[in-house]
Amino acid sequence: MQIKKATLKTFLFILLFFLISRGGIYITTYFGYNLFSHYDTPPHYFSELGNSKMVLPIFIKDSYKPVLNDYIKFDSPFYLRVAERGYDQYRMDGEHPPTDWPFFPLYPLIIRGIHIVFNLNLPLIGFLLSNIFFLSSLYVIFLITKEVTGEKKVSEKIILYLLLFPTSIFFSLVYTESLFLFLSSLVFLFLFQKQYHWSFLCAALCAITRVPGIVLIGIVFFVLLKESNFRPIKIPFRYWVYALLSLLPLLSFLFFMYYLTGDFLAPFHENALNWQRTLSYPWQAYLNFFKTKYFIALGGWDLTLASFFFAHFFLFLVVYCFFSLKKYPELFLYGILLTLISFCSINTNFTSFLRYQSVVFPLFLCMGILGSKYSWIDFLIILFFLIFQVIYSIGFINNYFFVV
Repeated sequence: MQIKKATLKTFLFILLFFLISRGGIYITTYFGYNLFSHYDTPPHYFSELGNSKMVLPIFIKDSYKPVLNDYIKFDSPFYLRVAERGYDQYRMDGEHPPTDWPFFPLYPLIIRGIHIVFNLNLPLIGFLLSNIFFLSSLYVIFLITKEVTGEKKVSEKIILYLLLFPTSIFFSLVYTESLFLFLSSLVFLFLFQKQYHWSFLCAALCAITRVPGIVLIGIVFFVLLKESNFRPIKIPFRYWVYALLSLLPLLSFLFFMYYLTGDFLAPFHENALNWQRTLSYPWQAYLNFFKTKYFIALGGWDLTLASFFFAHFFLFLVVYCFFSLKKYPELFLYGILLTLISFCSINTNFTSFLRYQSVVFPLFLCMGILGSKYSWIDFLIILFFLIFQVIYSIGFINNYFFVV
């Protein structure tokens, strides 16, 4: 299957909407910071005619303009800390505070490498990298979608949906979402070009970017099995070698963790020990949703009701993918596996579900197919995504935990 080169017009279209969406998010966080209370700072009030009113800036010159450091929060400082000085040095079996072991190494290594070469500020490097990776991933996904569907309209829809997604802000922050989306989309681009060696390489890099990356190595091997009519003996020997080599980056990281902590699986065990990330049955979050009074999670209100609604929407998309992507079972398989991993990673609330799902681009592809067929569905998707992107962006800049 041959992927046609994108024209300059296509790239400029993606770039234009990328810049508009990123500017819109910044404006949202600007107003959100100045007009809403912060989670960790009590608002100030003044009395007027017996009524208490929150103190707000009256003039633009009195307002605060968020700077780069205002977006370095939650997980971002851990990636920057790894980039600056490496991983925490504790033993797993000893007492220790929450460590940075669960934060996989590729993203901070890239930041570190660019810092050494150009001596730029670490947060600035992370910010620039994330936006470059996100823009590049939109370009690649546009190519993939146009090849799969043959319709430019669907390709445009998926770009719009990714830009407007409620947690799209994380694609532009010092987080791994943009790098993972870029590498995972490249895996499929190279698969469609039958350049399996490059697919294995990108899958190997995904595996040291985020935990679900290991799935992509299996996806590439599945495509090879499919091409050989599920007769492993027919797979060329060199691809067996590539498959084994693709495991080396992850194994190297885990052996390093063993050397550092005494535990080969330290990133996973630390997640459960100090980061409240434990594996569960996919339906466990559903059961706990109805048991948890007032839907309160660690750190306060977590917008669980909205995430619960979106969870059903993605489950519907998984079913729809089964019927709409029959010619591309690898895309459907990837979509359902990453969705299952998302559900298995949340057992007490749905706080992180939307962020996890933001990188599952096959489901956005199906979303684009739906949106291009039915204008009312397209309208509802854009409306709900835009509303919750505003809510999540305001929540993020004001340090509310429901966004992460």
